[in-house]
Parts: sequence; structure tokens; C-alpha cells
Amino acid sequence: MAPASTLQNGHSQNGVSHETVVSGSDANSVLSLANKVAELAALQTHNVPVPQEDFLQAIQRLQIAVEGPAHYVARKRHEPNEYAATLLAIDSGVLQILVDNGRKPLSAQELAEKINTDPLLISRFMRILTAIALFDEVGLDTYKSNANSEWLARPGQADGYRLIARWILPITANVSTLWKTGRLFQFPVESKGEYNPFIETFKTTQWDMLRGDPDLKTSFDTYMPIRRNGLRVPWYEIYPAGTELDVQGYSEPNEPPLLVDIGGNTGYEASTFKVANPHIKGRAIVQDLAETLKRSEAPPGVERQVYDAFTPQPIKGARAYFMKALLHDFDDAESRRLLRHTVDAMGPESSLLIDDWVLPDTNAPVAGGTYDIMMWLLLSGMERSEGQWRALLESLGLEVKKVWRKEGVGEGVIEAKKR
Repeated sequence: MAPASTLQNGHSQNGVSHETVVSGSDANSVLSLANKVAELAALQTHNVPVPQEDFLQAIQRLQIAVEGPAHYVARKRHEPNEYAATLLAIDSGVLQILVDNGRKPLSAQELAEKINTDPLLISRFMRILTAIALFDEVGLDTYKSNANSEWLARPGQADGYRLIARWILPITANVSTLWKTGRLFQFPVESKGEYNPFIETFKTTQWDMLRGDPDLKTSFDTYMPIRRNGLRVPWYEIYPAGTELDVQGYSEPNEPPLLVDIGGNTGYEASTFKVANPHIKGRAIVQDLAETLKRSEAPPGVERQVYDAFTPQPIKGARAYFMKALLHDFDDAESRRLLRHTVDAMGPESSLLIDDWVLPDTNAPVAGGTYDIMMWLLLSGMERSEGQWRALLESLGLEVKKVWRKEGVGEGVIEAKKR
């Protein structure tokens, strides 16, 4: 047999050629990438911290090198089928049934009886889902849950899948048509009859759709607070809030609040900050629209206030104004319009804290790029690089004091003050 470094193609008995192994420089590349993965794995076994993003990137590059361009393109082309199978497992009840069964196996026949369907259909979509490790296949047409399916079954996680299916997939199917007809706008100007891809596809805005569909709004409000659980370090650990916000003068009822969380949804970020830092005195206030705040009770230690971020900020001189994943909803022009109200309310000791993606200018992680495209399709918004963040904030008379980061974490906390 020819050595792996020279063998390029094999031939099936019917004469159709197919790739069998990598060759030449490709084989050298695979070996180099495999060594890189092995080096990172060895560091971890010796308790040397390795950023997860670096490890994943090395593994992904190795996979791409091994599969080659034909298999790579075919795999990416068929990924929507994985999404369809996952949605079917969620909404048919199979996901919850298997998770509730506590990692004990159930057959396709048993699952089919529980949801009143054909066991063949169960076997067909579970064939994909076991291959991508969402479930474990433990025998012929027999399955059990694992850590991945248990995570997906957590409250709010399946709502994220439903939102993507309801919004992003139809827009994605429409992108080519919008491009060909000259209706695909990056930053549309509505006065010129230009609209973002969401409106072009659905003929309504995301917010109006949510207002008109209570079930969808419930999914949205359930998903948003937990969407990055397990994916991120809390903002108050990236930014040393335990020391930076432990300041005298913000603890009295008649004094300005310690923390104002603008667009803070149900109050999750402010609440967890208070729980993690009980020594820090001061009021924490969450501001959001009325229809969002009324869906749940205020968490302990957190006040709530109905507020539209595009109107003058009623709270003056707070120690910190906090925005998590808010400005990525908007382009720079709209972000400046929103931020102006916060800047006007800031005092000389106030800080603006922005918890969001801070993308590198080169070699951005795929997750950050994916979020960026999603925000454009939904809202003509954007994720920003550090340079883009600095330019935006400096245009409003703010000075970026520091961009706080944790190694291997795509999100950062930008700390800015008035000049």
C-alpha cells in the first residue's frame, strides 16, 4: 500500500473515485494540528489552564484538515437537518421524556407509545441526534439522555431553539432573494423605504411581533436571562465589582443608587450581583419596558422602574449605569441616541459599564461572528470590536478607562467615564 503521504485517491469497484486519506502537505498539516491538540491536552492534564476557545479552535482546525474541502462543504450544507431533528425532539416531548427518565434507556417503540407516533420516525431523527451527541445510542433503536440533552432541557434553553426557528431560519431562507432584488440593507434608512432583514421578511418589527404573540414573548423573556449560562463569566467577576463599586455615599435611601441596570429584563444580572457581593451597600435598580417587568416579581434586593432607554434618564448621578447585551441591538447612530440620555445623567463619579462582546480585530471566534450576523438580521444591530467600541463611546465625550477581560472569554466589560 502506498504511504499516507502520497496516497490521494482510491477507486471503488464501479470506478468512481473517492478520497481515502490526506496527502502531501495536507498530511503534514494534519500532523501539525494533531500535535497542537495533544500539547493543549497535555497542559490540561498537568493543571495548566488552557483557554477553552484556544482548545476548541485547535480541534476544529484539525477536523477541517482531516475531512477536506468536499466533506467540509457537505457537512455545512446539511447542518439545517440537525436543527430540524433537534426541534422535533424538543417539541415532540422526546427530549423531556428521556431526561426525566434519568439516563435509563428507552426504546423507539416505548418513546413512540408515549407521544403517539410511529417508532420509525423516532429512529430516523434520533439517528442524527445520537451522531451529534445530543443523546446516547445504547442499543438497536434504544436511547438515553446525557449531559448535553440535560442541558438543553433546562428552563429557557429550548426557548432559544424555538426563537431561532421562528426568526432566523426564515430570514436566512430569504437572504438571497433580498440580495438579488436590492432589498438587503446593512443599516437601513426607513425614511428612504429601507428596512432591516427581519421587517423585509415578516413585514413587522421584532418588538411588534412579540407584543402580538404572548407565547412568543414568554419564550423570549424566559430565554434572554439564561441564554449565556455556562458560556460566560459573570460581569461582576470580569469587572472587579467587589472592590470598584464598594464606595461610600451610595448606601443611603436618599442618595443616588449604586447600580442602574438599563434594559435589565427581569433583574437577573442585578440580583446575582447583589447576592455575590453582600458587603456592597447601595440600591440596585432595574429599568425596562412595562410589558417585560410585569412578567415576574422583582428579585430580592432589587428595585424596578418602567423606563424606555430612548427617553431622558430619570436617575441622576448613579455610581454605575450598566448595560448588558443592549447596544448590540442597534447600529452606531441609534446607539448614540440611546447613550446620550445616559451620558447626560452621569455625574463626575459615575461609570458606564457595558457587558457585551468585544471582538478581536482579527481571528474572531465563530461565536462572536455568529452573534454579529444574528443581530444584523434581526435588528440591523451589530457586535463590535474594541476599536469600534472606543470610537462609539469617544464620539459621546466618554473616555474608555479600561476594557476588562478574562482569558478565553469573548465578552468583556467596558468601563467608561465622562471626560
